[in-house]
Amino acid sequence: MVASTHSVIVLQNDSAAPAGIVGDCLRAAGFALDVRRLDDGDDVPAGLSDYDALLVLGGDMNVGEESDYPFLTAERELMAEAVRSGFPTLGICLGAQQLAASGGGGVSRRDVTAFGWRPFAVQQVDDLLAGVDPRTLVFQWRDYACRLPGEAVLLASGDGDPQVFRLGSAAWGIQFHPEVTLGILTAWFEDDPQTVADRAAGGLDGLLAESRRLLPASAGLCRRLVANFLTSTGLASP
Repeated sequence: MVASTHSVIVLQNDSAAPAGIVGDCLRAAGFALDVRRLDDGDDVPAGLSDYDALLVLGGDMNVGEESDYPFLTAERELMAEAVRSGFPTLGICLGAQQLAASGGGGVSRRDVTAFGWRPFAVQQVDDLLAGVDPRTLVFQWRDYACRLPGEAVLLASGDGDPQVFRLGSAAWGIQFHPEVTLGILTAWFEDDPQTVADRAAGGLDGLLAESRRLLPASAGLCRRLVANFLTSTGLASP
């Protein structure tokens, strides 16, 4: 068990995109979470010396919208510092895109929104993906794809886009949403019924039924990813 004095700085970009299962796993491993609600005016910390890991979450905003969301710039700068120093870092969805941009990559707008429960394919063996079942469907909802910097290592792909990558020795980006719970998904679906109507063949009821069926495996994958993140960075024992 990791000592409770260890802590993770969590950059939450959007009230609707909390840490979910990832946060639950970190707390269960003994970590305290310092959650910064950037959309609510909290500051991005000036440095990482008070923490053991960095978690950057998703959000409705996008890379390139810094005029509307100025905290995105400070968030990227902190992620770049983390990569340079080998600081344990995990970026999810927008957080993954921010990680790519922090290293000189960026994002490209997709022709069609990536939405729903989709497969992914492992491209390269990596500690983060050890023991992960590649048959697991994962949830996506995004209009942009990562453009990886040259030094990034592509670990998994799906829908023609990078899904998991590593940048430096201890920073990973995950483009899909391993952290989601049924409550999180339900709120997202209800907040954007048009996308659900356009992209879910069975409508809201069908999508919720599919989500209930697939969430247990997705949650198991999430727990494995967090455990692998902690052990591969030396924050927990194997």
